[in-house]
Amino acid sequence: MVEMHVEGLSLDPQTRKPIVILRQNDGKGLLPLWIGAMEAMTISLVLNGEELPRPLAHDLLLMVAKALNGTLTGVDIVDYRDDIYYAVLLLRGPAGLISVDCRPSDGIALALRASVPIRVKTEVFEKAAREQEPGSIHPATRHHAGSDAATDMARTADARKEADTLAALLAKGAVPEDLGEAAGPERLRDLLRALEPVSRNKM
Repeated sequence: MVEMHVEGLSLDPQTRKPIVILRQNDGKGLLPLWIGAMEAMTISLVLNGEELPRPLAHDLLLMVAKALNGTLTGVDIVDYRDDIYYAVLLLRGPAGLISVDCRPSDGIALALRASVPIRVKTEVFEKAAREQEPGSIHPATRHHAGSDAATDMARTADARKEADTLAALLAKGAVPEDLGEAAGPERLRDLLRALEPVSRNKM
């Protein structure tokens, strides 16, 4: 198994989809995983050390596991088929160690919250490295193509206001209905960038 950690968040400049970047603990290799907007936001909250007054879904799952005398011990990415990664949660409880199928994005969000290892099966990591086209992962630039600095600054300011609104809604346990796939790519990019100041230069 290859031990990894979260390097940061980025955005695919072509598809405008969020990417979570995993890096080998020894710093030699990267593994990009395309994820959903909501998963990117919940990962971003952890990376920035943000704590909400009410638990989100991933927080709740860890709380339930603890209430049932279970503990998350790690997350393993174990397969890669047809451009899809497969992962498992490693849970230890009264029945011993069990594995539960999960999406890698959910597993990463849980691993960050529980401070447990993220590992990738060696064969999966090597296969992904072979199939990855050179130069296909380029973090999106800070400025939009064809836009000037003033336009970009105005858009970013609007995104910050929207991010504050989103944080307030999340704190109340509410999620805007239009935040998912229906959200425009430019809005998602700016919103993610506003929520993830640590990785803003990668967005």
